[in-house]
This record gives sequence, C-alpha cells and structure tokens, in this order.
Amino acid sequence: MRKTIICCLAFSILYGCVQHNDSTTQSEYNKSNTEQIVKPTQNKKQTNWMWIQGENDSESLDYLANMDDSAGNTYIDLDDIIDELYANNKESFPKSELEIHRISDDGKAIVLYRETNYLDYSTFLIYDLSTSKKIYQFNVPNSYYAVVSPDLSRCIYTKNGGFYQYSIQERVTKKLNVLSYKGTDDSALFDHFSPDSKELCIQDGYNNLIIFDLLNNKEIKRISMGQDNIQVKEWLQSDLLVYTNNNSNQTYMLDLKNEQRRLLGKASESPVLTLDSRMIAYLNSSGEVEQRDTQTGLLIKYPDIMHRIGFATVPTQWIQTTTNLMRYQKSISAKKISASSTLSDQAGNSYAARNIMDGDASTAWCEGSKGDGIGEWIKIDFGSMQELKGFELINGLAKSSNAYQANNRVKRMKLEFSNGQTMIVDNDFIRNEFLDNPIHTSFVKITIEAVERGSKYYDTCMSEIRFF
Repeated sequence: MRKTIICCLAFSILYGCVQHNDSTTQSEYNKSNTEQIVKPTQNKKQTNWMWIQGENDSESLDYLANMDDSAGNTYIDLDDIIDELYANNKESFPKSELEIHRISDDGKAIVLYRETNYLDYSTFLIYDLSTSKKIYQFNVPNSYYAVVSPDLSRCIYTKNGGFYQYSIQERVTKKLNVLSYKGTDDSALFDHFSPDSKELCIQDGYNNLIIFDLLNNKEIKRISMGQDNIQVKEWLQSDLLVYTNNNSNQTYMLDLKNEQRRLLGKASESPVLTLDSRMIAYLNSSGEVEQRDTQTGLLIKYPDIMHRIGFATVPTQWIQTTTNLMRYQKSISAKKISASSTLSDQAGNSYAARNIMDGDASTAWCEGSKGDGIGEWIKIDFGSMQELKGFELINGLAKSSNAYQANNRVKRMKLEFSNGQTMIVDNDFIRNEFLDNPIHTSFVKITIEAVERGSKYYDTCMSEIRFF
C-alpha cells in the first residue's frame, strides 16, 4: 500500500481557561443503510483509537493505536484492514493501488482511495467496518485535492482552479460557486469540512477564510485573518476552528460564531482533538504522544509501542467507536513454543519462549547463551497444518525505549517450515508478507543469523510475533 504522509503540526498546550462517469457503481445499500452506519450506538462502550502514521529509516507504517491501553501495546496495522476488505469484496485490481483516505469519526466506515497511472480518474471505495462489505464506489477526475466528507455523503475536488461537489448517494456532480479564489489545488489541502459535513472552510489565498454552504451552494461568510501563512488544522463541534499561524509559530482556536480567537499554545508537533474538543493528543518535545484533558488539564503520557522501537510517529485522527476493530487483526495461535535457550529471570522479569506470542509487546523472549546469540532458535508449533500469508515482528526488548536500545535485536534470521521450505529474512520491516505463495506448515523454526548490537547488553530479544 502506498503511504500518504499527512503534513500536520502539533503543539505544547498552554492550559488555561467529478465528473461522474458511466463506470460509477453503487451497492444495493440505500441511503437509510448508509445513515445507519454512522449513527452512534448508545448502549456500547466506546473505544478510543488514534490513527497514527509512523516512519523509520526502513519503512512507513499506518496503524490504529488503542489509546485506552495505558501500556501502549494494542494496535492494528491498517494493512490488515485493507487485506480483509480487498479479499472479502473480491476486488479485481492490484491491492497495491489502495491506500487509506479517511475513517469515519465514529469508526463505522472507512474510505479507500485507488490511484493508478493507467486511468484518468481516481476511484473511492467506502466499506462498512462492521461487516467488511463495500457500500459505495465512485470515480472523480484525477485531482491533487479530492476529499470525502466526514459523514461520507459527498466528495469535494478541485479542477482547473474550480471546486466541484460530487454527491455520493445521488451520484450528481455540480460546480461550487466559490468566488474570488486565487488559491491553488495544492493550497486546497488545508480546507476542512464542518463536523456535520454541510459546510466547508476554504482558504481563499487572500488571507481570508470562506465558510461555504455545501447544501445551498453559496458563501455564508468571509473572515479576514489579517495575516498570511495560516493553516486550518481542524473544525470541531460548536463551530470551533483550530488553526496555526506559521509566521508566529502559534496555534489558535477561532469561534466562527463571534470570530473571537484564543491562543492555544506554541506550534510544535501534531495536535489532534476529539470532536467535542474535550481531549487532545500531540507530540511532546521528545516525540512521545501525550493526551491532555482540555478542561481539567490532566496529562496522560501514551507509551506507544512504535515509538518505543524507534519510529517517528504523527497522530492523524482521533476515532471514538463501538465497532470491534480488533476483528481485523488475524492471528494463528501456537500450541507449543520451545527455544534453544532462555535468559534467566531477572528482577521479577521473565524472558520465556512463550512471551513471543502472549499478545503483550512489553514482554519478550531473550536467548540465554553466551555472546550475541547467533545460532540460537525458537520454534512455534501450531499443532496442525496452517496457511501462512506472512508475519509481523516486534523486534528487540520493546518494554521501553531504553530497553530496546540497550539489548540486541535480530538483524537477520532463518525461517524453517515443516514442508521443507526455508527462508532468510532481513528484519528491515515489521510486516513481512509471503508475496509469491502462502506457506503451508505446522511449525516455524526461527534461527538467529545476525544481530544489531545493543548499547549495553549482549542478549538478543524478540518481543512479539504474529503469523497471519
């Protein structure tokens, strides 16, 4: 999946106070079905997920982090979601052409975006995350800016300096009457929908914000910002707009009803708020994700697993949902796990072989031989023949950033399978897929071939492995 890195700024909080074409398809779902998908459920407890984009020297990674997990270990690789949606709906094009466009704020639906150089249009596909079924599919002309609204009812895109609205349910395109706009398709990237998707905030290129009524195709108001280099970040409930002044390096809250502005803080890294503006997540000066209650000032550090193992992370979207998203993280369980050696327990910490598949990335299997552990192995026995499409490895001792750096990580390993196949894997990536063909095996034996030295200890560790 091609990764799109969304450019965001975050900040330290100062606590106070289409052209429609004939190939467009629509599923058998009608409008009432779609509205039911985004209708909030009152009886179920919501889970707080954060869409985070991570990147290190080897790879980029989009994942959902469970913000309710205080240990920071629970996450879902968004590729797992794409894999199931692609397979369940028997899509006919290459899976590599898909990327995540947006997730509904209630976590009930997801929009995937297909782009290829062989077509003169882009395709959007909307899926129900509770059933994995496709709801809508539509095409718009290739555009640098094309965005689906939060309620998934419309898509706004630019073409030759003009704005167009495609109504997804009615399958109708119309040009928007946006006047006195001198921005570019590039600058439109900073335009934002209102939470109810009925209005759009447009930066006109003259240091003004245009509040545009999408239902009646007319401008509601134009707000002079009095300065250039303004970037709108989020449109929250109660008509509150978060924007950053890149000249002064400050972030503000703008009340659209009375146009009053309140300083939030110094811009630094990636602010993401809940729609009710009650909670905010951002990166602190150490690159760690922090949550803060904007009413009480309560600060909660989030020890994100990907940051602990060296990824630079950017919070992208806060999702509060009753949908069971963990169903997308498939895992083949082990019946027996054995190892050539195991580091003895220290200070109450176990490094047993079973830790590598216990679902807890803060525990690990560490080999117990003298030296770097070259040639040591761990064997995962599934108890029966299984089809493996790939695996995901959290390398090293990932209980903390310090522990990860202090101990050895596996740089290269040999995989042996019950069918006689062997494979050498360089651990440059967390996720490894068997692209040629799935492997049928009853066990996997992993032998350490090379290590990346830790700063303090010679023990080589692996925290968690998941086969799918």
